Amino acid sequence: MAAKKEKEVNNGMQIINSHIESGSFSNLYLLTGEEKYLILQYRDKLVEAIIDKTDTMNYSLFRDESISEDEIISIAQTMPFFAERRVIVVEESGFFAKKTDDAFVTAMSDIPETTVIIFVESKTDGKLKLYNIFSQNGIIARFDAPDSRTLIRWIQGLFREDEISIEEGAILRLLENTGSNMNRIYTEVEKLKAYGYETKKITLADVNALSADVVEDKIFEMIEEISKKNKARVLKLYDDLKYLKTDAMSILALTTNQYNRLLKTSEAMGDGNDVRKVATVLKSPDWLAKKYIGLCRNYNTKMLVEKVNMCIDTDNSIKKGRMKKDLAVEMLILNLIK
Repeated sequence: MAAKKEKEVNNGMQIINSHIESGSFSNLYLLTGEEKYLILQYRDKLVEAIIDKTDTMNYSLFRDESISEDEIISIAQTMPFFAERRVIVVEESGFFAKKTDDAFVTAMSDIPETTVIIFVESKTDGKLKLYNIFSQNGIIARFDAPDSRTLIRWIQGLFREDEISIEEGAILRLLENTGSNMNRIYTEVEKLKAYGYETKKITLADVNALSADVVEDKIFEMIEEISKKNKARVLKLYDDLKYLKTDAMSILALTTNQYNRLLKTSEAMGDGNDVRKVATVLKSPDWLAKKYIGLCRNYNTKMLVEKVNMCIDTDNSIKKGRMKKDLAVEMLILNLIK
């Protein structure tokens, strides 16, 4: 069933949740706004409510400004293969920030009922024809930073999922450290939940001790998935880092740092798993040392030396002008998986 046509809505969460609950979807969605965490989360929720993302016959994903308008039109006009719907996700195309071909605008105004197109765009111009087509025939869902009261309720709910209590002062300090960036808040909450899993309580002192940068945490998770050779998850995490506008050189520096820490962990471990010894070498708390020890089980020292050297070689290639930084780091990530 198609969703009732609606104009631009400022509360993207509310409208998409209502579509998911009713099972009634629009053919056109534009997800935009300042809060990238919510955009990524609701992109995935919307797609998963409509189709299985592993259904490669009926799910298509396009990214960046090299996207072909003709290819999108062709896929959009194709009937789904043994499924109710076909889903197309287009990210950061730039189509809503500059004039596009009239044929593309016309095609978007006549999308088959069996196709759902989801655009994720950080830059939009409300004066463009394409924007107006989505406003009239689809959903323009904005995701902006929620107010502090909403953020506090959301944080409390995240802890409540694991039956962990958190002091009010701890929540306020968490928000001081992270700002209103929900992606960063979520990452910090997950770390605090792991820390407080046994005590079932998070205090102000805990938040002060564990606060860190979201990008570094994503890099650690990416390296963890590299060790498992989970290519799809690695590329998803890398795409999220780029979507959050993390510079390629920052990704390279943090990746190199993490592999250096893993190498130090491997050397400190020797034939055992002495948490205190590793924690002393890394100058980190015991809980973090345990994470590095766990990850080191997927490597030996020789492998980690090779990984560190790959990072150093990539850095040299960039600095000597042999490769562009974005391409060099992307190739590094792919080679690290092998």
